[in-house]
Amino acid sequence: MPLPSSTSTRAHGAPTALRMVAGLVATLLLAGCGLLTPPSPASLLRFQFTPVTGTGYMNQTLTIYNDSARMVAPTLEFTALDATGRPLPAVQVTTVYGSDRGRLVVAPGGGLDVLIFAGEGARLAEDVAVSVRAAERVDAPAVGVEPIVAPVDDSGRVVDRNSPFAAVSLRNEDSEPMHVRLVYIIWTEPEGIERQQAERVVPIGDLIVIPPKLGTLVPVRGEAQTAMTDAAGHVPTSIKAYLSR
Repeated sequence: MPLPSSTSTRAHGAPTALRMVAGLVATLLLAGCGLLTPPSPASLLRFQFTPVTGTGYMNQTLTIYNDSARMVAPTLEFTALDATGRPLPAVQVTTVYGSDRGRLVVAPGGGLDVLIFAGEGARLAEDVAVSVRAAERVDAPAVGVEPIVAPVDDSGRVVDRNSPFAAVSLRNEDSEPMHVRLVYIIWTEPEGIERQQAERVVPIGDLIVIPPKLGTLVPVRGEAQTAMTDAAGHVPTSIKAYLSR
């Protein structure tokens, strides 16, 4: 709502009571226009897409900057763009960590998701336009570190991520409890200049709560165990944990 215009700039001779009333009216006008309303969580989110991040790192990453002081769970919608910035309407964009489904929780400062392109023209995708369908504040303490993830065998010995494993050890070095989900990612094996992307994402367990300064052991069962048995040592894989709800 626009403020009423005024040509008056000074009122040296106005009585004190009149100046107080004028100040109160101005404050109410500002509040009525929404200028004193805190910004919405969606307005405090910014995005940066990086198609290629270097050897040994995940490609097609989306950095989500959270300029608020609260944990936020966004639900995002993506439009794939080609190198000239034109939309690719036949390309579907999904995510590894679930920011397109409200699953990913972004801590103050920011977080990360990984995008997957599919459909006709997917190889032409060089960027994305991001729309925020929803952004919910999460009633949880803000955490400033990522969980430490380590696959272990039947004896509890830490093994390489490409070796068969029986469970995943998660440790929280933060002073607040951490709510995370764990996924096993099977990656494509691209040829030439093609980018590597997630071919299959399999959850390990459900929502996991890690107490502060402690760890927990998550057994690998069901679909995750089958995927791990088939892929470990044969194709590129990753084990990742992300903040969730």
